[in-house]
Amino acid sequence: VDLREELRSLYFDALLLQKIDCSREDNEKYRQLLKNNEPLPNGVYEYKISGVDEYKMPAGEGSGTFYTIYQPELTQEEKLEYITFKQLKMISTIKSCVVFFATLTAISLAITAIAVISLMSNM
Repeated sequence: VDLREELRSLYFDALLLQKIDCSREDNEKYRQLLKNNEPLPNGVYEYKISGVDEYKMPAGEGSGTFYTIYQPELTQEEKLEYITFKQLKMISTIKSCVVFFATLTAISLAITAIAVISLMSNM
């Protein structure tokens, strides 16, 4: 497992890095560069085809669409603050789910108790 790649993926998931799609004209220009076996400019990347091992892919067989990476200019303190607030939001969501399922369980127990009592009284 490549830890740098994993960390980069987490940065994308947390929106601390964002992919900006290249224009149609730029995509065409970059395809031509790859066709001529020239390197892509710094900061330009080709989208990978999902499910295909890039090391087994023949040269020039990429997706043909490209992106650049935008990194918001945040200080380390701002990044930590952002992550903390995101965690609080996720915890709030988990709490809401727990309350929902606890309420659902209580209602089903109450209905079951009423059904059992009504069955016993009919006997």
